[in-house]
Amino acid sequence: MEERIKDARPMMDLMAKKVFSNTEITAQFIRDILDLPVQTVTILDGTQIHEQQFEDFLTYMTSIDVLAALQDGTQVIIEIQVAFQIDFIKRLWLYLCEQVSKNLDVYKKDGVQTHRLAEEMLPVYTIAITQKRFFDDERMIHSFSLRDDTTSEELKVHFKGIDEKRNLVRMVILELEKYHNTDIQHYRKVRWIEFFGNKPYTQNPETILKQADQIINPVGWTKEEKAMLDERTRYLQAYYGHLATVEYQKEEALKQGLEQGLQQGRIETIVDLIKNGILSKEIGAEQLNISEKELNMYL
Repeated sequence: MEERIKDARPMMDLMAKKVFSNTEITAQFIRDILDLPVQTVTILDGTQIHEQQFEDFLTYMTSIDVLAALQDGTQVIIEIQVAFQIDFIKRLWLYLCEQVSKNLDVYKKDGVQTHRLAEEMLPVYTIAITQKRFFDDERMIHSFSLRDDTTSEELKVHFKGIDEKRNLVRMVILELEKYHNTDIQHYRKVRWIEFFGNKPYTQNPETILKQADQIINPVGWTKEEKAMLDERTRYLQAYYGHLATVEYQKEEALKQGLEQGLQQGRIETIVDLIKNGILSKEIGAEQLNISEKELNMYL
């Protein structure tokens, strides 16, 4: 299918961060995906655009892409995932749990007594936009919450400062690879799959989407931003190609119960990156936790 905007890459971290640095766009995105009465949004973390060396991508760091807070204190983690990783869903849950834990630490520093921490607790939800499919069905959007096993009734509780009961947990995953333009009933959600997938809009876009399109259109980027985009593109193309190999090796190793197979796949990937001039031997040795002398045996 044709691209909506030539050479635009909405799923690249640089572009996604530019999009979500706009609080009006972020508010509408959360409003559509989570069906929440969003009035205002504050970006707490994750929209800084800066140089990041390729070796930073080699480990699965526990950092989130974007963290936003709504006017009632609700926090929303927005995660962009391009390559398939078999542990991604668990990592998404980890981000949510870590954010809840960080909030509790803040309450403690503010002098909230342990037995009153639950009173101060605010909801933390996650939205993931994934390039690849993670579920076997053909639904583009999956929404998860805590429910009763018998009645499927959602578990909702009162949170401080919020009038209506809210879900204790929400996790929504958008899978771009499953895109089809036949789900008109949920189009306010589907249009964001069209946006991040750089697909032509099925319906005339509202002003907020036109505004987002202007942000991701490389024509409007500065010379420095374009240079950074080209550099990041080169890094990520190499990284995701090798990551696919690593994930396959990992999956096979887990199936066979062979830790050795997993390590061998990681070694081969690091060696390829070094030979292609993308990674230094020093960094490669650190990633493998071996000496440069030992690494030379594989080169």
